[in-house]
Amino acid sequence: MRRFSNQRQLQLVQEISVIPLMDLVLVLLLALLLAAPLLKGDKSLLPAVKPAPTSTTPPPVDVVTLTMHRDLSVTLNGAMLARADLPASLKRLVERQPDTGVEVRMHRDLPVQELVQTMKMLEEAGVRRTAVSTHADEP
Repeated sequence: MRRFSNQRQLQLVQEISVIPLMDLVLVLLLALLLAAPLLKGDKSLLPAVKPAPTSTTPPPVDVVTLTMHRDLSVTLNGAMLARADLPASLKRLVERQPDTGVEVRMHRDLPVQELVQTMKMLEEAGVRRTAVSTHADEP
């Protein structure tokens, strides 16, 4: 059998390509130039942050709890109401105390559409402050 061998002798590489090394140096230099002002504490490159405006509106005078139970029964501050009477009750409440806040407590198994209808009802009654939470069956 014939034996194949490499006819060339092993030679030392006497030249190194510096192009990848120069690419690395340029990228590091660019990163350093961009980061140097931030490291010095120079905030001129950062956008100016304005303080949040303080709210001048007073907190609601009264908070009313509107609870929607699993069977779609409605209680307003613990008093049972018919669903049809709810808009009129809310309008009377807003007429007496315009800054009244309403906490809507929906049962967690009710569809979202019920919440949307209730929020629309609150908006039509003129309630401007609302909070929404869910609850499970209560004793």
